[in-house]
Amino acid sequence: MGKRGATIFFIAVLFLSSCLSLQANKEAVAIPVVIRERAGLDWKNTPITVGVPVAAGDRSFLNPPRVLDQWGREVASQAILLSPSTTATVPRWWRITFLGTINRHDSLVYRVVPGEEKRVQPRTAVRVEKTATGYLVENSLLKLELSTIQPLVAKAWFDPNGKGNFPDDGPLMAVPLALGLKTTTGEYTTATAGETRITLEEAGPLRAVFRITGTLRLQEGDAPFTYDCRLVVSAETSDLRLALRLINTSGQPVTMEEAWVRATFNLKGERLATTFGVDGKAPKTVTLRGNGWASVQVDSPSRNRWSGAFPASTNDVPSGSVALSGSEGGVGLGVKAFRQQYPKGLQANGAGQMRVQLLTATGQVWEAGVAKTHHLVLSFYGARDRDNLQYIEAIANKPPVATVDANWMNQTGVLAQPLMAKGLIDELSPELQNTALLLKEKNRADLLNLFGPPSGGQEINAEYWGFFNYGDLPLAFAVPWAQPGQYWNNNAYDLPYQLLCAYLQTEDPALLEVGEAALTHWQDVDLVNPIANPRPFPGLDHLKEPRSGVVSAAQDFRSFANGGLILGYYLFDDQFGYELALRMADRVTLQAGATFTDLRTVSAGITTLLTAYQATGHKRYLNSAAELVDLVLRWQQQQEGGLPADFIYKAGLLTDSLVSYYRITRDPRVLTGIQAAVDFSLKHFWDEELGLVQNAGGLLFTSALDLLYRETGEEKYYQVNERQVRSLTEGLEVKQPKDVALYYRSVFSFFNSARLRSNKR
Repeated sequence: MGKRGATIFFIAVLFLSSCLSLQANKEAVAIPVVIRERAGLDWKNTPITVGVPVAAGDRSFLNPPRVLDQWGREVASQAILLSPSTTATVPRWWRITFLGTINRHDSLVYRVVPGEEKRVQPRTAVRVEKTATGYLVENSLLKLELSTIQPLVAKAWFDPNGKGNFPDDGPLMAVPLALGLKTTTGEYTTATAGETRITLEEAGPLRAVFRITGTLRLQEGDAPFTYDCRLVVSAETSDLRLALRLINTSGQPVTMEEAWVRATFNLKGERLATTFGVDGKAPKTVTLRGNGWASVQVDSPSRNRWSGAFPASTNDVPSGSVALSGSEGGVGLGVKAFRQQYPKGLQANGAGQMRVQLLTATGQVWEAGVAKTHHLVLSFYGARDRDNLQYIEAIANKPPVATVDANWMNQTGVLAQPLMAKGLIDELSPELQNTALLLKEKNRADLLNLFGPPSGGQEINAEYWGFFNYGDLPLAFAVPWAQPGQYWNNNAYDLPYQLLCAYLQTEDPALLEVGEAALTHWQDVDLVNPIANPRPFPGLDHLKEPRSGVVSAAQDFRSFANGGLILGYYLFDDQFGYELALRMADRVTLQAGATFTDLRTVSAGITTLLTAYQATGHKRYLNSAAELVDLVLRWQQQQEGGLPADFIYKAGLLTDSLVSYYRITRDPRVLTGIQAAVDFSLKHFWDEELGLVQNAGGLLFTSALDLLYRETGEEKYYQVNERQVRSLTEGLEVKQPKDVALYYRSVFSFFNSARLRSNKR
């Protein structure tokens, strides 16, 4: 081999070595994402959205990541950075939408890897064009017109061949989606509404997300109700997904009669085939002429009324979907949790009109600020795909879900406590492995049991269904000092956060569904402000002031913990929750709602501010948290190092919030304060017989005990922590929502210490 040949060979070897090294490096940082199919259908190139965290300071994922399938082939994707890039002290989140393929009842592992400029593109990419009055958005199958002078969606075109041949004079939907409601004072509709506001929240080849807001008016200048809609258009599909909120912005209670959304389509044929979905049976189909109609209404978990072309004596249970088919195709509509959020109704007629009764005639009182969120799917199909009602129902209720591997979640440190993943459990001693597995299953069972025995492992017990209480929990209040009656206890200690963490830990879809319902209820009801007082409000009749038994505004921040709202934003694209979480944090920065007579208010204030800081990077939230922490440390010095409270769990809550602050700032003063608070509690309240700091409320010190053992190495902190965890695992019954939300709040953080101790040995 000559000198030139040797040089070329050497360069080739270096190039090959670099490629192999680069490939190995990419393999080393690949993030496993598990996809699960839960509707019993095959899905091909379906858009799937997942939140993916990366550790603080991780430079591998500075650019938008890519996605590989189970064979290592890149699939089309788009990624949006959700967390601030201005801080290197907290983990970051990417929201990634990709095209996944999965067979019925299967689970697959895709991988997220560092990104490059050249990316795989979808066959029918989403394109957005700004117009004089709004936007045009299309993906070769579907084309939509959004207009500021029309409500919601103004027009829709459909090409079943996927070639983007949309006739200018023949939209499939030529009349805008109509929204309306009726109260005791009159009928409010989008037909008399003012200008619509349209915001483009996300745009890319895989999906476009629009925010559409407007008012419902009785007459000019009168707008007591607002609608707030998020519209998602994705590649490779002719579906529209809408999250539609109705909000009482009148400033006073309103007695509601009805609410509806209506769509009209130009379908060809003198007769239209109308199909309604039925649970556990084949769909019900009838043929309708222009003046013919068919409908179903759900009045309660056990009462369904069929009418029109369907016999009134029908006992079939509707599933919340309807389709209208003409000679060249049709349109299907699906409503999420249709029966669970009764009263609801569906209607279709032979003239191509569909109507969803979002609320049927009830005389229901909506307090000021109360909202209701409805999730709808519109699906357009050609003549060959008319039997796709099962698919529409699955899109609305049970699309494939993606979950980041729990070991990766632990590696990033994105959650306050670790998940009981296999990688962590394998590092524990054999005895503690059993404890970890038992506690993991106990946590799952205790959470699901709150909502009653699930039906088929997926649904909330029918006892808790209903328009406003779907996703909430009933509580019979019978203490001597309170007015007796039915109260509601869902989110005072951020129970939704626990539900979502348990879902990540177990990958049980039932926990995801319950967590979503609980978060939606919180946004619609629990944290609204019905009396124009700048304080949080528990909402409607669900949380009453116990001494008087009447609805009243909360006087502090005890229910402001917003970790669940932000985690929902990361995991399943809940923009409404994100905005509410920041609104809660803004209230803490502006108002005096924390008081040392109830340490829950201080704890909730600190954690709410820290969560907002981690989500936005805005220093004002961290500075406000620092002010509260300084108040705590000064007050603690006056209390001989302790954090005295009428119940030990309140001191534990405050200590836990100090641990969260220390994780971000590493302020040595705070570590000293945490140690003083723990030592004080151990000295005065340790119960050797129970193995708890006073009682089960002592479990709230778990995160502090774990931190102190890892920072100081003192064995006493580990021994106390292990004893308390065993007491919970082996003997404590946890049945009330408050107790579940509290006792599991930080208990898994013990296994950080346990893993460290096992590795030392």
